[in-house]
Amino acid sequence: MKILIADDEKYVRLELRSLLQEFLPQAEIEEVANGTQLKERLEQGGLHIAFVDIRMPGLTGLDVLKQIDFHHETIQVVILSGYSDFEYAQQAIRLGVSEYMLKPVTEEDLLPVLKKLLPAVQIRQTDHHADNKLIADAEKIIYRRYKEQIGVAQIAEELGVSPNYLSSQFKKYKNQTLTSYITDLRLNTSIEMLQMPGANVKTIAENLGYQSSRHFARLFREKYGKSPSEYIRESRI
Repeated sequence: MKILIADDEKYVRLELRSLLQEFLPQAEIEEVANGTQLKERLEQGGLHIAFVDIRMPGLTGLDVLKQIDFHHETIQVVILSGYSDFEYAQQAIRLGVSEYMLKPVTEEDLLPVLKKLLPAVQIRQTDHHADNKLIADAEKIIYRRYKEQIGVAQIAEELGVSPNYLSSQFKKYKNQTLTSYITDLRLNTSIEMLQMPGANVKTIAENLGYQSSRHFARLFREKYGKSPSEYIRESRI
């Protein structure tokens, strides 16, 4: 069995591949990253299922499906879409795709789709969640750059994924938003910095990537119940 994943986001492909390998270890899984590659691969034939991102830079998944007559093939097409792409998904459904799935794809969403598309194929079921390399890489970037003025958009750009996808995956695996994760790391670091001789709240705030010392002080009070200045005074008693 040959399965194609067409998506311009590397970590979407990685996550879906991991899930498919869990459910269908016998499958051959291929990947393409843009519409041109998708068109070329569909024209070659021989695929059983194609998971197609409806919107990719340049030639979109929808463009390709309009150009390719995939109905004479045995291939079944599953559209991958974000919430904002529902209008495009409706067009794809009218073209005759087999299924429509929202990103990010989860185990719970994927299993019934595979059962429907492959009724005669044995699907291996588990509670095992695929390792999410995206989160590990995001954490590496955070620890390297948390003292800069950085947020979801900058991290997502460095990883080559959309901010919405990164945010949803981070919350899913860490049970915490990416923004609050960065904030906690900064505030934990600030405790050490505030204990140093000659500690200055404004300087510490700037060194931790905050443009406003007032904003830093507010976040500090919300977490520790006192202002940074109060913490300095108390730590010197």
